[in-house]
Amino acid sequence: MSKKFTLIIILLVTILFGQDQYRSVQNAQDDWQDYSTFQKHELLSFCDFLITEGFYERALLSLFQYLYRYPGDSLEAAVYYYIAQSYEFTENFDLAELYYTRTQEMSDSTDMVFRAAEYRKMYLLLKAEDYDQILKKTKLSKDPYDLTFRGYAFFHKLKWIESRQAFLAAEEQFDHKYYSKRLAPIFKAIDASANVPLRNKWLSLAASLVPGGGHAYLEQWESAGGMLVSMMLISSMISNTTLTQSGKLSFDQSNQHVVPLSNGIKTENNSFTQQRGYALSGNIKLSTENAKILIPPAIVGLGFYIGSIWKTWTDVDEANRARVERFVGRVTDKIAIDRFMDFPEPELITQ
Repeated sequence: MSKKFTLIIILLVTILFGQDQYRSVQNAQDDWQDYSTFQKHELLSFCDFLITEGFYERALLSLFQYLYRYPGDSLEAAVYYYIAQSYEFTENFDLAELYYTRTQEMSDSTDMVFRAAEYRKMYLLLKAEDYDQILKKTKLSKDPYDLTFRGYAFFHKLKWIESRQAFLAAEEQFDHKYYSKRLAPIFKAIDASANVPLRNKWLSLAASLVPGGGHAYLEQWESAGGMLVSMMLISSMISNTTLTQSGKLSFDQSNQHVVPLSNGIKTENNSFTQQRGYALSGNIKLSTENAKILIPPAIVGLGFYIGSIWKTWTDVDEANRARVERFVGRVTDKIAIDRFMDFPEPELITQ
């Protein structure tokens, strides 16, 4: 009996003290909140890692997963920003612009993420060569990054004075030696643009007197080669069609050749002899009334020749612009806008 009583006492004590192991609803909610916060930070860290390492397609999956699991989160705008950037870096520019715009719709115009999205959209416009849109969006801006985009837009449009003014304004707004040093090569490039060697119209006209020469002078190599070959073919056609010959004439012994026939001339042993005192002239002229067939190719050749001269004359300005644009392309490849893409961007991992 004492043993049963002892066991009952032990059981009651165990139950009594064991009740502390059961947690309230609030405690359970707190535990779940801690766990959920941990998961969220882990997912954000993973997204940040994927973006940093350049795994943009995998980053997109994780970023969209974050939006699904944590709708209305305080970092939602930043997540949309990096979705847009991931699309941009995978060259899906239409979706990139769409999500940069969505980022701006979810933030205030004074927010850092809003400005960062605006700079990225400006960058997309520059890559798309939509320079007029950049100039329109930055017309009244005093933002140094906007002014830098404006300077590049003017530079691509070959407007050196306006480009210099925009870069000078950007340098003033940056107000830092770091940016002055980075802008210096651009100012040198603007000065060098005035010294790009251009083609002279009169020299192009003189060169075009030789078939294809004018195109070669303008570095239009395909047109030059085509013109030269065309003129050679037409000249060959005309020369092979000529049916007039004069002077001393040698007669071929081949029976397949046409020989002049006349009364008083006969052949004996494959040689011409005189008959009845008829003298064979020492000079013979052969002609035909079919010379009219030479007129069409001559007209075509003359048309090609004159047309080539005229096109060379009219193409000088376009050729000079193309030379300057190639110069601008080399400059912007070497001094790319990317050196100024150091504006603040949102962070996925916050302290």
